[in-house]
Amino acid sequence: MQAVILAAGAGTRLRPFTDNLPKPMVSVSGKPILERTLDILPDEIDEVILVVGYKKEKIIEHFGDEHRRIKIKYAEQKEQKGTYDALLSAEPFLKKGFFLLLQGDELYHPYDLKRCIDSEEPAALVIETEHPERFGICIPDENDYVVEIIEKPTDAPGNLASIGAFLLHTDLFKTPKFVSESILGEYVLAEHIGKWVRETKMKLIKATFWYTISSHEDVYIADKFLGM
Repeated sequence: MQAVILAAGAGTRLRPFTDNLPKPMVSVSGKPILERTLDILPDEIDEVILVVGYKKEKIIEHFGDEHRRIKIKYAEQKEQKGTYDALLSAEPFLKKGFFLLLQGDELYHPYDLKRCIDSEEPAALVIETEHPERFGICIPDENDYVVEIIEKPTDAPGNLASIGAFLLHTDLFKTPKFVSESILGEYVLAEHIGKWVRETKMKLIKATFWYTISSHEDVYIADKFLGM
């Protein structure tokens, strides 16, 4: 199975760490965030497409065309036009069928990634949050399937937040892309998936662990936690 990891962001809030590095290459407890993700991919993943952009050469020089047993290909997002636009950069490299999608600047747990691909149907990893206005909020039906995803709602009808980890199918690309109403000028992944799930069943899976790196404090906390 293939995986796509979005790693094109500049990480402006992490400067000066990101003055000369893309955000996914920021070191946490002695190892780049992106390398930690590659290290925990399920055994079923045999090829990864890294979507690169800002300081792409740093990622390419570090990983080359293989990391351990996993083959690596690179897709470039030439302009920052949103997370779905980043995924579209990887479309030409994808084989028809299911693929795992992850974010290059997040910390996941291998158990959760394994549960995601073992679902054998489209799936989204979620957490419960007290700040739905910061996330894409997944609205489930009575059987825990996603019926809608609302991007950063001000008056949220739920608290199950997407953490950017999905098992998707290439049929997703049949849904026409559209510019976000919440983030003008961008093609937002959560909103596109939200439109796709109106016709496709997507299972909700509650993650056991997730940590996002979005500030200097996050780096220090992750350093301390992973260094224990």
